[in-house]
Amino acid sequence: MTTELIASHRENAIVVTTDAEIKQKAAELTKNFKLPIGLIPLGEVSEIGHNPTTGFFWTLRRNKLEHFNKKINKKTTFDTEVTAFLEEGRMKKVTGVKSKELMLWVSITDIRIDDPASGKIIFTATAGITKTFPISAFEDEA
Repeated sequence: MTTELIASHRENAIVVTTDAEIKQKAAELTKNFKLPIGLIPLGEVSEIGHNPTTGFFWTLRRNKLEHFNKKINKKTTFDTEVTAFLEEGRMKKVTGVKSKELMLWVSITDIRIDDPASGKIIFTATAGITKTFPISAFEDEA
């Protein structure tokens, strides 16, 4: 399903595929949308796309990534295709990202920073599960 979603937003999108361009585009997008750079680890990302008209964003990676963020003691998986709609301080309708809660993997559907001064970032998963973490835990994970 995400492949079709990506295809539907490719027209007028900015797509980058080299390692240098991917790092630059990721830094640019996170800065412009006021999100921490380490929100989505870039390891093995082969493509980043962003449609400025719709706000749609995607990453394609060669392999599924299992990532452990030591600062918050959380394991997260990133599918080969991750998508979201970007807004200032927010990634909504996220697909392809799961986090381990207790013994269950839950899909992350929304990531937002309501008040940057609070230093907190809020993750919402399916079934309304919400977790808040320090923004600083995601500032240098890329």
